Amino acid sequence: MAQEFAIATPRAEEMTRVAVIGAGAGITGAVTGVIVKMAPQLGALEPILTWGAKLGLPVLGAAGALFTRGMISDLCMGVAAGGLGIVGYTLPEFLGPITGRRALGGSQGQLGAGAGVKQLTAGPLGAPQRAQANVRAYVGAGYE
Repeated sequence: MAQEFAIATPRAEEMTRVAVIGAGAGITGAVTGVIVKMAPQLGALEPILTWGAKLGLPVLGAAGALFTRGMISDLCMGVAAGGLGIVGYTLPEFLGPITGRRALGGSQGQLGAGAGVKQLTAGPLGAPQRAQANVRAYVGAGYE
């Protein structure tokens, strides 16, 4: 049977379903965030909690969505969707210790000089000294 495609005002059932799925995804994000933030304080349990939260919650959500009906199924679908979103977002950083590579990010520091890396100079000769002299002239005698 062919599927029907129509654009219409949503009924209460569709709005409730979207709200419940969104609530499941939001709750999953909050719970996973709390678990991941708390995990480093537990020492040796950190990998178990982070892997368990990031991979276990989507699996539990998918199982719940498949084996239940109604609003509980929609809530579990939201849990699965939220959990998979978190896994997709954190996967590069998550696999860093396994692959031996660090994920790209802003906190990696400055590149050192080497093959293929060109170090730029600070600017024209004496530029910092000229800037200081300009500030002294502008501010006046009280600047030192």
